[in-house]
Amino acid sequence: MIKIDVSKLSYSKETTLTEVVNFDPEEYKCFPPLLSVNKVDVVAKINRYEDFIYITLRIKANVILQCSYTLKPFESIIKTEEELHFASYVEEGDDDLIIYKGNSIELDKYIFDAISASIPPSLKAPGAKLPKDGDGYRVIDMDNYLKEKEEKGDSRFDALKDLEFDD
Repeated sequence: MIKIDVSKLSYSKETTLTEVVNFDPEEYKCFPPLLSVNKVDVVAKINRYEDFIYITLRIKANVILQCSYTLKPFESIIKTEEELHFASYVEEGDDDLIIYKGNSIELDKYIFDAISASIPPSLKAPGAKLPKDGDGYRVIDMDNYLKEKEEKGDSRFDALKDLEFDD
């Protein structure tokens, strides 16, 4: 767990923390395509100016993901960077600031959120191939699906095409 003691931060001087984070699967539940988060290396650069704390997180996470083609798990590395802005109070209009209470800020939730947000919606494991058509189903890629959907239109409104309106 990365916990920053705000009272120990120097004003106008950058502090750098390098930590390894391991997430408790019970506390941080993973859902497909993210199946588990293994080892996470984090470098946090922290700056304090008056009542504001600015943190830049550089994250390198070893994760288990689910392949969109085969639905089988595969290991991957996710690298991401996240900027967080904290304050002990927020005035109206300061939507970018995160309020912290007390004398400490726990970063694990923000690290987990950054990892989750960095996962593309459609994942392909190395070497995975799009499945073939089978009995009663057809397999197409996303580009062809969107093209067919656009050409076909919305069948719920097909009955309206033949209606004539009096002007």
